[in-house]
Amino acid sequence: VCDYQLSIKTIKMARVLFFLAMLFAAASAFVAPVNHGAMSTFAPRTEAPKMMFGESADMALTEVSNFASSTMIATSSSDFGGALFPVFGVAGLCALILYLAPPLKDD
Repeated sequence: VCDYQLSIKTIKMARVLFFLAMLFAAASAFVAPVNHGAMSTFAPRTEAPKMMFGESADMALTEVSNFASSTMIATSSSDFGGALFPVFGVAGLCALILYLAPPLKDD
């Protein structure tokens, strides 16, 4: 009897640990990927910062535009049918809610 109860506890513990592992795996799927292409290496400053005039301001503007163009965009309207999947997903969710909703009482 003791071995049977021990094996049941072991199975339950294994299920709980498996569930927690799947929970962590699902949570890690929603972490945004890091884009290292837009990052530059850090170099410590050896001199005081200078004010930007003329062409150095243009250089800063081009750096900002390069950073904006190198950031990763999750999707665009032409990827995988555009809004097809979100529209069908919302419609399917609405259909599921309507199907599971209890009927209203007639007074």
